[in-house]
Amino acid sequence: MFEKEQHIAEQAQLLLNKELTSEEWKTAYAHLALDYADMLADMKFLTKISDRLHNKLSLINEEVIKHSTELENAKRLISIQNKKLEKKIDQRTTDVRNAYSQLLATHSELDQFVYRASHDLKGSIVRLLGLCQVANLEVKDPVAIEYLQRIGKTSSEMNNILENLLYINMLKNEVAQPAEFNIIYEIERVYKTLGFLSNYSKTEFIIESETKEVKFYTDIAIFKTILKNLFEFSIKHIDSKENKKSYIQLQIFQKSTDLEIIITYNGIEIPTSNYHLIFNLFHKVANLDESTGTELYTTQLAAYKLHGSVILLESTRDKTTFSLHLPSFDKKIVPNQNH
Repeated sequence: MFEKEQHIAEQAQLLLNKELTSEEWKTAYAHLALDYADMLADMKFLTKISDRLHNKLSLINEEVIKHSTELENAKRLISIQNKKLEKKIDQRTTDVRNAYSQLLATHSELDQFVYRASHDLKGSIVRLLGLCQVANLEVKDPVAIEYLQRIGKTSSEMNNILENLLYINMLKNEVAQPAEFNIIYEIERVYKTLGFLSNYSKTEFIIESETKEVKFYTDIAIFKTILKNLFEFSIKHIDSKENKKSYIQLQIFQKSTDLEIIITYNGIEIPTSNYHLIFNLFHKVANLDESTGTELYTTQLAAYKLHGSVILLESTRDKTTFSLHLPSFDKKIVPNQNH
């Protein structure tokens, strides 16, 4: 359009500088009029387009304003909701803290109850055992002696259960005191303390390790608890009906700072359906008089205390295998303890 406007202006300037006849003026004017008419038509077309664009922009602007208003309303609503949510979170946090405090108090009360009740029951059971021993010296009736022996045996089992419960209660509140020691030496010492078990003399004890000494850094007392209960469980569940020689085999692997001990023994098969139950408190794999049902529970609890785990890998008629995995404590962050 601007080219046409410039062309008309140039033609008009030329006409002004020329001397034309009347007919030439009419012809030149007619051409200029046509050019001007075309330019006006273009201007009208562009004006319509401009009007349409203006209307479109107005609509867009209205939409923008509308969305901006909705956005502001949404922001205000979100702000209100956030404040409500913050209040709810604060309330829930307060509720959780109160519940946690109550739980700690209840847990402490329960620990005290278990401790006192176990001590009181233990005193009664010890007195009952003493009476049975005295009665065995004085009573001559064979039937009465048999009943006294049964009472004494049951009382002894109850005494063992109470001792285990007291130890479990203490272990729950125990704080690990790590130190470095030779685990093979401690394993042998722990196993020798179990000579009172009936299957002990029938069982061959085997330790397999790449080296004679395996140094490890963890709590020695809790470590020995794990071994004692695993060994005790294994010895108690040796199948005495089998004629084959019984054994407990340990394979020791040390990888980087971690320790893994594979414990294998040949004894009573644990059904697959019981795999997830054997670490529960008072769960008995078999109805054995010597078993208290606390051995594997204590083992798992002690392993957790050392940030480790104990799992049952397999159990068949030929052998049962447990795996004990323990990480070494970090000497840099654990304060030195005197042992």
